[in-house]
Amino acid sequence: MSVTPASAPTRWRPEILALQGLVAIFVGLRLYSNLTADLLGDEAYYWLWGQHLSWSYFDHPPLHAWLLRGVEALLGWHKFNVRLLTWVTLAVVLAVFWQWARRLAPEDPHLWFWRGAAIYLATPMFFALTSVAYHDHLVVALMLVAAHCFVLFVERYESGTPGWPKWLFAAAFVAGLAALAKYSAVFLVLGFGATILLRPGLRALLRTPFPWLAALLALALQTPVIWWNLVENGASFRYHFSGRWGGDVGGLHWEHLLIFAAQTLLFGSPFLVWPIVRLVRSRPTGGLASAATTVATSTFLISAVTLLLVSLFMNALFYWNIPGLAVLMLLLPGVMTNRWLRGAHLAHGLLWAVLVTINYAVMPLGTLLQRQDNGASINYDWPLIAEHVTAARQPGDAIAATHYSTASQLAFQLGTSDVLELSPAPSQYDYWQDIGALTGKSAVILVDLEDRTKLMNYLEQHFETLTEIDRFTIRRFDRYLYDWRIVRGEGFTP
Repeated sequence: MSVTPASAPTRWRPEILALQGLVAIFVGLRLYSNLTADLLGDEAYYWLWGQHLSWSYFDHPPLHAWLLRGVEALLGWHKFNVRLLTWVTLAVVLAVFWQWARRLAPEDPHLWFWRGAAIYLATPMFFALTSVAYHDHLVVALMLVAAHCFVLFVERYESGTPGWPKWLFAAAFVAGLAALAKYSAVFLVLGFGATILLRPGLRALLRTPFPWLAALLALALQTPVIWWNLVENGASFRYHFSGRWGGDVGGLHWEHLLIFAAQTLLFGSPFLVWPIVRLVRSRPTGGLASAATTVATSTFLISAVTLLLVSLFMNALFYWNIPGLAVLMLLLPGVMTNRWLRGAHLAHGLLWAVLVTINYAVMPLGTLLQRQDNGASINYDWPLIAEHVTAARQPGDAIAATHYSTASQLAFQLGTSDVLELSPAPSQYDYWQDIGALTGKSAVILVDLEDRTKLMNYLEQHFETLTEIDRFTIRRFDRYLYDWRIVRGEGFTP
């Protein structure tokens, strides 16, 4: 599995220059969006987690929040600082790509590397979800580092090279950190286990303490999550296994499977299907390429099959398959040899990258198409929203919003961690805010457009009086985006 150029390798061939230019465009789009777009709701939410340190959290494990708190302590409270770690993890991802290029294509590592970097950045799922401060950018980087260490372990163990245990334990440690960032990293750990079972040269290892100690190391890193769930009656586990689904669980839902498959194809890129099939069917003999292929395909198949089965019973989300696709990215330059297919993937990804950037940093695409897209529109002009809330507030008023995401966006814009969430929906706010302290007091409340009737009914149950004190519209280039309402609630009762 290698890239073999028709002419003598050189770093300045037209294809490499073109790939470098394309990578620069993707990076430029990321930078423009990071500098200009207001924080998405979950980005602000996770930043607020870091301001309320805990062993773990309701929605996810704690590593990302801990790191965000470190960024805030070192660099302060700024929009770009929230997304700063995405640049660190991008550098880590590209460093792993370079290490694998040097080993898998030693005769021409630059071509392998630039093809791999372009393929990765052009995959819509990775461009969109690792460009913002979601947990995905961190789990992808850690998973690739863990896979790198594990493949080096396999190569050294099977060749009898001394020093292989350190790579096994390094892989376990980093995989444990990945699971401490996002639960879905478990697919990589299962991929490691499958690799040991599938490769005859590794099975004898199961009769030694090494793999079991490595597994215990990865599990030990989950102690904060386990402890938090023990204290909180399994809140996070219960939420992920039942609470988040409401009543949409049980029985077969073929439409969910079709939606999951279609979204995975669209956001993972339909032009990757054949290269992935080639990779799964390939059987490299010996060495790093063979070990890497087993790890990558095992992780992918376990993740894909599991999520397809899950989607039969509930509405599985396409981006849950990021762990399955991430390690494959390192090997795609070797199987994505058809230049037309590769070009189609790069063009598809560039189009999506431009559209995503426009949607969140310039103007919601729905607005441009004369269709309302509240999911994108709600993220615009938070400085103006904060001004309205500040103007509406009177001395003694608490500040609140009716959804965890809008409460977080408002809190970030105001530079405080004390905004309350007043909503019937469960969130991490339930674990840090002291709602009882509001008893008998008043609050100015930013009310979402979505489910407004339901939210107002909820507020009416908890306040003696509710008075609308402001109503305003967010516009962009003189086009309507979103309506907001601010109410004052007096005489709160929990």
